[in-house]
Formats: sequence, structure tokens, C-alpha cells
Amino acid sequence: MLEIDYLLQYEHSRKELVNAQCAKFIDEQQILHWQHYSRKQMSLQQALAEQQQQNNISGK
Repeated sequence: MLEIDYLLQYEHSRKELVNAQCAKFIDEQQILHWQHYSRKQMSLQQALAEQQQQNNISGK
């Protein structure tokens, strides 16, 4: 979201958002970003859970 806030400071960027293709591209990029973030978070949580499970098995 910070990128959008940054871009909105510039008149050229605001004018480009009127363009449907540009707005759609930004929307798609935001969705891809959140999908990547969600997958990464899930992967990190799974790795942490596996590590905790290994520690419990080994008695640490």
C-alpha cells in the first residue's frame, strides 16, 4: 500500500490511474503481492511448527 500512497503524490501517476488498463495492472500486482506474502507467512509458520515439533520429540 505504501507504493500506491507514494505514487499518488505525483500528478502523472494520478492521471494514469484513470486509464483502466493501468488501474487493472496495479490491482493485479497488489493481489499477487498479497498472495506471495500469504504463502511466505504460511511457509514460515509451518517451518516454525515443524521445528517446535522436532524440539518436543528430541526433548529440548
